[in-house]
Amino acid sequence: MITLGIIEDHKDITQLLGDFFQDDEHVSVVSSARHVDAFIRQTIGRQIDIIMLDLGLPYRNGMDCIDELKTTFPNCSIIIHSVSADHDTIFKCLCNGADSYLTKGESLAMIKETIVATHQGGSKMSVQIARKVVEYFRKKASHQSELLSLREQEVVELILKGRSYKMVADDLNISINTVRTYIKSIYKKLKVNSNIELANIYLNRR
Repeated sequence: MITLGIIEDHKDITQLLGDFFQDDEHVSVVSSARHVDAFIRQTIGRQIDIIMLDLGLPYRNGMDCIDELKTTFPNCSIIIHSVSADHDTIFKCLCNGADSYLTKGESLAMIKETIVATHQGGSKMSVQIARKVVEYFRKKASHQSELLSLREQEVVELILKGRSYKMVADDLNISINTVRTYIKSIYKKLKVNSNIELANIYLNRR
């Protein structure tokens, strides 16, 4: 069973997720709070596999708390679940240690797929976020020598078309685990480029 924590200040979203996973065989919501400090106080010492983290929270922005959450819950992975889809926010979150990034409005099925994939060591992108990745690397081509491999580009392009992990695997004649490995590689390239944190490269280039 994957234990899920939710940090979200909109009660309707927390309620929706709680109801969806109430009788789920694979995911169990074990803690939720409106802001990071409250979540840590009530959850510290408990096993948390995945934290779904909103960014626009009371008191402290979720992006600034990623490292603290990973230190407090060392075995957890963090999925950003936010209305924000701008380049700066996405890359700052990835560089700060977020494992997956979803924009609000994704289906509950997509949210569950992301939770399971992230728990298994992968990194999941929504179509909107995948598009941002492609846009970044296309712009980056004339400035940096490191690019996505051809296969990684193929994976992202298929995700852009709305393919599931299984469909990507079938299209490319590879396993689902291999698809997850490619996604993880893409995220690693986003987080660090050469010896400079990618966030600094990206922000300085603009």
